[in-house]
Amino acid sequence: MLHQEILSPKEVARKLSNLSEGLFAIRCELKSKTYQIILYKYQADYFLIENPALVTVLLEKDNRAFSSPEQLLNEIEISFENNQYLAASKEWVRLDLNTLKLLDNVEIKFFSLEE
Repeated sequence: MLHQEILSPKEVARKLSNLSEGLFAIRCELKSKTYQIILYKYQADYFLIENPALVTVLLEKDNRAFSSPEQLLNEIEISFENNQYLAASKEWVRLDLNTLKLLDNVEIKFFSLEE
């Protein structure tokens, strides 16, 4: 079964330091647009998955699209194969989380991919 949690930006920052593999679907309504991104961490590397359809599915309230970590990892792999990702630095991730801490309407769903 795929483990999911709803987290605040502050909780994400804490979780990242002890996490070897996981995925965070993040959405926030800004004045001029909706910020939404998938942050994937694998060991010491961070990636932004640029797949709007996947972030929408992941942030659904009653998400049953993925019943196992393997299914979600398969979708991540497809995004990598389709070049729908950007590498991100740890510093950029920290800066982004610190900015999100200042906002009220941030949705973050964490998916554990560790065995």
